[in-house]
Amino acid sequence: MSDNQQKTPLYTALKRHTAANPLSFHVPGHKYGAVFPKAARGDFERLLQIDVTELRGLDDLHHPESVIAEAQRLTAEFYGVDETFFLVNGSTVGNLAMIFATCEEEKKVIVQRNCHKSIIHALQLVGATPIFLPPEFDQDVCVASYVAYETVKEVIELHQDAKALILTNPNYYGMAIDMTEIVNIAHSYEIPVLVDEAHGAHFILGSPFPKTAIACGADVVVQSAHKTLPAMTMGSYLHVNSSFVDKEKLKYFLQVFQSSSPSYPIMASLDVARSYLASLSQDDINEIVQQIRLFKELLKEIEGVTVAESTDPLVTTDLLKITVQTRSSLSGYELQVRLENEGIFTELADPLNVLFVYPLGLLENVHEVVRKIKNAFQGLRHHEREFRPFSFPTTSSISYKHLRNVAKKVIDLEKAEGFVAAETIIPYPPGVPLLLMGEVIHKEHIERLIELQQHRSHFQGGKFLSSYQIEVFER
Repeated sequence: MSDNQQKTPLYTALKRHTAANPLSFHVPGHKYGAVFPKAARGDFERLLQIDVTELRGLDDLHHPESVIAEAQRLTAEFYGVDETFFLVNGSTVGNLAMIFATCEEEKKVIVQRNCHKSIIHALQLVGATPIFLPPEFDQDVCVASYVAYETVKEVIELHQDAKALILTNPNYYGMAIDMTEIVNIAHSYEIPVLVDEAHGAHFILGSPFPKTAIACGADVVVQSAHKTLPAMTMGSYLHVNSSFVDKEKLKYFLQVFQSSSPSYPIMASLDVARSYLASLSQDDINEIVQQIRLFKELLKEIEGVTVAESTDPLVTTDLLKITVQTRSSLSGYELQVRLENEGIFTELADPLNVLFVYPLGLLENVHEVVRKIKNAFQGLRHHEREFRPFSFPTTSSISYKHLRNVAKKVIDLEKAEGFVAAETIIPYPPGVPLLLMGEVIHKEHIERLIELQQHRSHFQGGKFLSSYQIEVFER
């Protein structure tokens, strides 16, 4: 790897600009923090000094020629791709852009069913016809995981005219597979492979982390740098390595969907995050891995919970994702509340699990953290819970364009089986739609929605769920 990876061209240019004590007669209105409420100034002032606009020497995200161009080039070099684009509107905007650059109205798109809502939103906006791939269900972690090669092969052979194959790897719980064979079968039919690798920006480090989709030959890979790297929220990367994707079209849609006033602090943090990742030595990685293993072993000593890990031979679980599963009478949601009462805030909970996202660095007080976790779980007793697996039912595909003008009505949830859902309902986090607009409602959907509602899960969509009703299309 080039020594240049230690450089941070954009961040350095911002610091140089600030050091010159510039006078602002430009946006933004806080004027380097000079115009700001005193009560909040202490928290914001250092950051506001680098919150600028497209000034001379600071480049332009939508037409980069100098420091932003160099920062993106260094990132592409580090990840081993043709081009990397900085995203300031999260991985959502990357998913939108890659889908608009490859998909067309009423044309088929093969898509993994347990995808993020942003994938579905993009397909709806395009008006595409999705062909959904049912994921495998992991019996250990009790969540939907990857799509099997055989499933992908069968669907591609049936729909050889598909405009793209869209996959999610890893899933929210860090479970990933080697997708090389899947990419190869798609490419044999000249179908581009678009991968939402939001939770895998650090996979480029290699073993013992999962294999990145980039190394598997995917055409476009979107990563949320802010999820596991030291980048600010909404900071993401879009990587392109493809002869099947029109890069100029992709650039155009990035300009369409991204803010015309991109955040310089977010972009600078992407520059810094890449440099941080490149600076990690093998000894650094080994130390982090050893501490994570210690953390897991200490958690396994706690009665009433266990550390759940997939035993599927095809799955490699990201070490930064640690799933604590209930072995008590409490649900995952109730365990999460106990942790929050001790000041420990986790990524998500579901009926059985609580998900911890470990830092890509060393905790200074790992034993103190575990002590607080033990306090949270004090008094738990072993109790095996009955769990009914949920697998996404397979439904026929409906063009999103067709659904735009169909009348809707609200009915009781328990009477909804067989109707077509007129709203998308998303437990959040993780942001994977449980029920999609245009999807036929099955008994499994209804049972799962009732269960989650009884647990007082947080939903995006499902505005009538509190009264156990749902919006459907008229038959």
